[in-house]
Amino acid sequence: MKRKLIALVSMLAAAMLLAAPASALRRGDAAADFMLKGLDGKAFSLSEQRGKVVVLNFWATWCPPCRGEMPEFNELAEELSDRGDAALFAINLTDGRRDTKEKVKEFIVKNGYNSLTVLLDDGARVADHFGVRYIPTTFVLDRGGKISGVIQGAATKENVLKLVKETK
Repeated sequence: MKRKLIALVSMLAAAMLLAAPASALRRGDAAADFMLKGLDGKAFSLSEQRGKVVVLNFWATWCPPCRGEMPEFNELAEELSDRGDAALFAINLTDGRRDTKEKVKEFIVKNGYNSLTVLLDDGARVADHFGVRYIPTTFVLDRGGKISGVIQGAATKENVLKLVKETK
């Protein structure tokens, strides 16, 4: 019985390791440039943000913890924008079913999150590159585009601001 349990635990551990994305980015890794469109239809490129601290929050409208952090992220986006040396981008995992451009836009407008710059990650291409396995997940990038911090799960404005300050 004990051998069977050990074998089962070993197989589960191996399966979890194999299921982890090979390209998962970690602290100190450089984030590759990417291009996404915003809710307004404008193209966004990560490389355009070089020289700023960048916060990337991966989220979805159907995710309760994601919805829970949005009010504080809206405030944070405004604060960072006012400072000019940092920016927050909310990257929606737009799958075409649970989240579409229209659903995301309705959610943002209905809740008055007009300080957020929302980008649409159709097919989770960028999320896959970053190795996002759970949402919400928030990355803080330094001025050169390297990852300086990661928060998996719901984040608060205070947690993110602490990472931003440590990045400078």
